[in-house]
Amino acid sequence: MKSMLISLFSIPVVKTNIGREFTKDELQLFNTDIPMSGKVNDDSMHLQSESYNIFDNFAEELKDIKTFCEYELKRYLGEIEGVDIDIVTLQITQSWLNKIEPQEHHALHNHHNSHLSGILYIRCLPNDCIEFTNTDRMYHETLELPKKNITQFTDVLTPVNVVEGDFIIFPSKTLHQVGVNKTKDKQRISLSFDTWPTHIHSLYPPFK
Repeated sequence: MKSMLISLFSIPVVKTNIGREFTKDELQLFNTDIPMSGKVNDDSMHLQSESYNIFDNFAEELKDIKTFCEYELKRYLGEIEGVDIDIVTLQITQSWLNKIEPQEHHALHNHHNSHLSGILYIRCLPNDCIEFTNTDRMYHETLELPKKNITQFTDVLTPVNVVEGDFIIFPSKTLHQVGVNKTKDKQRISLSFDTWPTHIHSLYPPFK
């Protein structure tokens, strides 16, 4: 009898691409105009924007990019989560810029007080990726057997390759990290944001 493989409870990560080159003004904004500061995250040191509201602070310059991100969020809600998008939408609550210099990395973390998170890749490294961690395999394993091969069902770390212009949406609770920038002179730049549901209308009449 032929067996059937049933994959239970997968984590939906969506990758798409903005489908155009970044404009000269956008690149100037990302490269030089957004004030940055060093930030320590656990054992990692990398640059983050001083502001966590760059979509609001640079509303005109980032209008087209924000519209693209909001469209993809709405599509994720409707097609992946099956949400009634006529009742529920997502609001971008905070947004910031990340820069990873040579020998820097971004430690394993997730995003609190957020439903979905997004990352737009402005400048990538050779063979660049973001790494997602399977917390069930990482923390809840009761018996570890010697393995000959690693499969999608036993791997703790799953890399997702990215190039410039790629955009990733994932559940904010998902642990993720960025490995060490091993180049000598290349900088990695990404724009990240968090979200929260808004415009939620009651499906039931008020109590009388």
